[in-house]
Amino acid sequence: MGKLYFKLAKTNLSNNKPFYIPYIISSIITVAMLYMMSFLSDNKGLNKIMGADSLATIFRLGVGIIVIFSYIFLFYTNSFIIKRRKKEIGVYNILGMEKRHLSKVLFVETIYSAIISLVCGIIVGIVFSKFILMVLYGIIGIHKTVEFFVNIHGIILCVVSFGILFLLTFLYNFMQIKLANPIELLRGTNVGEREPKTKIFMTIVGVVCLAIAYYIAITTENPLNVLTLFFVAVLLVIIGTFALFTAGSIALLKLLRNNKKFYYNKRHFMAVSGMLYRMKQNAAGLASICILSTMVLVVISTTVSMYVGIQDELMARYPNDVCVTVDYNSVIDKSSEIEKAIFDEIDSAEVKNKKAFSYLSVFVGQKGDNFTTDKEHLSYQNSYLFYILSKDDFIKRDNSFKDKIGNISKGEAVVVLNKKYDKKDIKIFGKNYKVNKSFEHMEDNDLYMISTLNGLGYIILDNDESVQELYDMQEKMLGKGANYYTNKIRFDFKSGNKKQKAAAYKKIDNAVKKYFKENKNDKKEISSYWVESRQENEQNFYLLYGGLFFLGIFLGTMFLIVTVMIIFYKQITEGYDDRERYQILEKVGMSSREVKDTIKSQIRIVFVLPIFAAAVHVTAAFPMVNRILKMLNLNNEKLFAGCLAATIIVFAVIYYLVFKVTSRAYYKIVK
Repeated sequence: MGKLYFKLAKTNLSNNKPFYIPYIISSIITVAMLYMMSFLSDNKGLNKIMGADSLATIFRLGVGIIVIFSYIFLFYTNSFIIKRRKKEIGVYNILGMEKRHLSKVLFVETIYSAIISLVCGIIVGIVFSKFILMVLYGIIGIHKTVEFFVNIHGIILCVVSFGILFLLTFLYNFMQIKLANPIELLRGTNVGEREPKTKIFMTIVGVVCLAIAYYIAITTENPLNVLTLFFVAVLLVIIGTFALFTAGSIALLKLLRNNKKFYYNKRHFMAVSGMLYRMKQNAAGLASICILSTMVLVVISTTVSMYVGIQDELMARYPNDVCVTVDYNSVIDKSSEIEKAIFDEIDSAEVKNKKAFSYLSVFVGQKGDNFTTDKEHLSYQNSYLFYILSKDDFIKRDNSFKDKIGNISKGEAVVVLNKKYDKKDIKIFGKNYKVNKSFEHMEDNDLYMISTLNGLGYIILDNDESVQELYDMQEKMLGKGANYYTNKIRFDFKSGNKKQKAAAYKKIDNAVKKYFKENKNDKKEISSYWVESRQENEQNFYLLYGGLFFLGIFLGTMFLIVTVMIIFYKQITEGYDDRERYQILEKVGMSSREVKDTIKSQIRIVFVLPIFAAAVHVTAAFPMVNRILKMLNLNNEKLFAGCLAATIIVFAVIYYLVFKVTSRAYYKIVK
């Protein structure tokens, strides 16, 4: 009896090749992708690279995403297959096979699918893992020997994850058989033939959800709110998309049906009527295609733009070749002494754009039109950073303001802010200053800081004594050690390649360390000090953004495969459902050409709706995604827009090719 189950299982899989071959191929690909991502996250060669912690984190995130989407995707495609096979299983049941026998056949089929998927997937993953690592090394600019090994942890992860997945699909299929009687199984592919009702409430829910999501995406300005509200907006878009495709599509099809001129056309009649009666199951597929298409467009465009714009991001984060920062526990300016220590090690004639200045940092909140240091108004969602400094220090920082500021009297302040400030006074730590002048201005050097704040500005006072007064007030209000006074020295090298500049940075770093070691009194006064170099951090940027780019392409490819397979199964399943209808139409006089035109009309409707909705979603999401990219140092909006446009064009071409292939397959089935 046991051999019979295995024989039946083999026969069933062979007879259902059009459904099982794409399913198993998809399973093999997802297993291979999971193994390769696990291989990268555990790779010993990557772990030896400085800054590789960020890469490991990125790849662990990728492992989790692949597992989640594998479950969603394979469950979804499995539901198409079991629906298609219900009639076949019903015949077995009527011919005398009990449900327990059928469940054993299904279990053997699942075992066959699981073994083929896991064995082939792991082999493919092992074979291509070294190639994938070489691609990653090329992206992040690492020139080292690629270390190859068989990742036992990755194999275990694949076996456990997909073993549970195939077990769950078997249980789902078993419940489908157990809860249905033979007649229901025989009619399984025709379930849902009643005309669906127009669901006004669901349509309203969909419109409201999308309207709120679009409003959040377009209007949210606060950087930290962008991060928290982004996921809220994504959830609302998913809910709204499913609601509108489920309810709104039915309303649209009924409107088309009520348009007699459009509906009573041989090209449109069968397409509209057929889709209307199956819209409940159709809508879920269309919504899934729309959401996945949106994910492909957003993930690939953002990661590509971040990778292409690495130099822009590096310049935003490190505007100078070298920056020395010293935080003191009192108002001290040791810039000249630190400069001397630096230029004793390197030739001062070899540097340019040298600036040395000092300032007091103050975080404030906004209360109406005023800024305040009151704790109840000071939060991350409502934060401004003010640099308080003397007129001389500000001119050292930005010489372009030398002739603009003019004279500043005691008790007066000049305000330079990234947005318009038209108030007559400004109050800091209880002390009120009359605004002498105000400027709306922001330097490229401040883009990194402003990306995570509501605003950033400078309060320019007459001299260091006035700055000292505010320092004392801040210390009295917040306590000793809660504030610090910063000396900053930054400059660029006139010449030299990356290697030479990195070597000069090493000398500068050692010179600063040596200075504070020899000047113990200064060491007691300092809160912290550090030296930053653009060249020294360039590799870390390539690791981070290159890793994100690699993950984006990797996951984007997976989402694209999922999208294509959902379209394929959806069209193939509907082809079998529509075959009898079109055969009847041919028998009553419709020509083969007219049938083909009708099929094209239906498939066009099916294909245009998801991609059109995805384009609308991406357009609405652009402002919010752009703000998130600014937090990741990418301020080049044109670059992101260009990458997004290129991604949409490439995706549209692939989408069109899928349309051509599935329309042919659909037509062959119908014929």
